Amino acid sequence: MKQRISLGVAIILSMILFLTASADEITAEQLKDAIDNSLYLNLFDVRTEEEYEAGAIPMAENIPLETLESTMQDILDSGFSQMGVDVYLYGATAEDSAAAAEIMEKLGFTNVHYLPGSAAWTYGMEEPDLLLGGLDTVDIYGKAVDGSLIADSKLVMVNVWATYCNPCISEMEGLGNLSRKLKDQSVMIVGLVSDCQNSDLSANEGQLQTARLIAESTKADYPHLLPSRAIMRDIMVQVQAVPTTFFVDGRGKMVGSVYVGSRSESDWEEIINSTLSGLE
Repeated sequence: MKQRISLGVAIILSMILFLTASADEITAEQLKDAIDNSLYLNLFDVRTEEEYEAGAIPMAENIPLETLESTMQDILDSGFSQMGVDVYLYGATAEDSAAAAEIMEKLGFTNVHYLPGSAAWTYGMEEPDLLLGGLDTVDIYGKAVDGSLIADSKLVMVNVWATYCNPCISEMEGLGNLSRKLKDQSVMIVGLVSDCQNSDLSANEGQLQTARLIAESTKADYPHLLPSRAIMRDIMVQVQAVPTTFFVDGRGKMVGSVYVGSRSESDWEEIINSTLSGLE
């Protein structure tokens, strides 16, 4: 898992589907609708890396225009094939966006849509690695949560767990102890519960009750959140096993490393202190 958790390029391709189609120019409204209604979106920002890091459209993956053809060709050569899924593109200018669309069509992609330059996007950019920058969800008790939850923290430990996961539950008492112990150091622990929602992301009340009982019985009295659509697409789709733990700062920007598997209280304290030192 890299510094910015994202779907990556490779998942966009899985089957051959040759169709005759031409790229179409779309509006910011059309792109926003696609973003708001998708957990997976093949959206490529073909601006320079520097432009991308300064701010990008949510869900965008950076492939600079000068490397777009070779990057996508490498993926095709590795065994993936063109498929008739929607691909969205945007560059610094309308000309760059159109040039990117032409490259994708040349490679065999059939449903290609492009925004006429980044200036056409009117909904605001975000730093690509702000994983929890737009925090907007609820906790396991139904309380609304936003970015103010973590804003005053120097370091936030995000622990992804599930109610069926014994290793997850076994480390929660220790995490609760650390949460209380390290509060004065502006360290916060947040749980993300992975199995308390239905397929449409609505709350599963039976599972929620189980999650509450686990949190209370282990005295893991830090916030336990349900993944929003944004958290689901930016974080949860990358989690291959539980527990998985990573760290962000008070803005929601990822720092430090990702850890898969449970740890003892003392091990986590050492990891937290080491991550804190890396911020200084």
